[in-house]
Amino acid sequence: MEIEIKKLTPELAEDYVHFFDVTPHNFNECICYCVTWRSDNSYAGDGDHWFPAQEERRERALQFVKSGSLQGYLAYCGDEIVGWCNANADCRFCLNYLRSYWPIEEYSADIKVKSIFCFVVAPKVQRMGVATKLLERVCQDAAADGFDFAEAYVNKEFTETDHEFRGPLTMYEKCGFSRYGEREGRVVMRKALK
Repeated sequence: MEIEIKKLTPELAEDYVHFFDVTPHNFNECICYCVTWRSDNSYAGDGDHWFPAQEERRERALQFVKSGSLQGYLAYCGDEIVGWCNANADCRFCLNYLRSYWPIEEYSADIKVKSIFCFVVAPKVQRMGVATKLLERVCQDAAADGFDFAEAYVNKEFTETDHEFRGPLTMYEKCGFSRYGEREGRVVMRKALK
């Protein structure tokens, strides 16, 4: 299976939302379009992260991709998108929320961290290395863009793909990440890029 990884750009916005439209990953009324994990400049108010109606989430996803607030990578098999990885650099609100659960330290201003928030992989290609290829590309580009670290927030125990959208801990270890912090079964995985 030939997989091509593309960085999400405004030109791919329609492809992006179509992937979420047709790829089983949540209950239909909860199709996420990955709108929560985005850069801070798109938050209008306190807690403005989830939109109750699927149609609004879809429309917001289009807006966020076109503005560059929602960042990540798409995996293509031919013309079909088969995977997605959300990797963002300016997501303080997201990290502040996650600090309630994961031992994520405050970053100093001179350290650049690329945060990896989630994966969605089409069921027909799950466990075929798609998420690993996405993760490798995130790290490659983050290193080229001058980031100090790539960081992910995973559960110690991987139970099933529907609920473990952050990916298995073993995938990160395979890609050179180390355990950076752990609390109550939640692990911060970090990879030095310099």
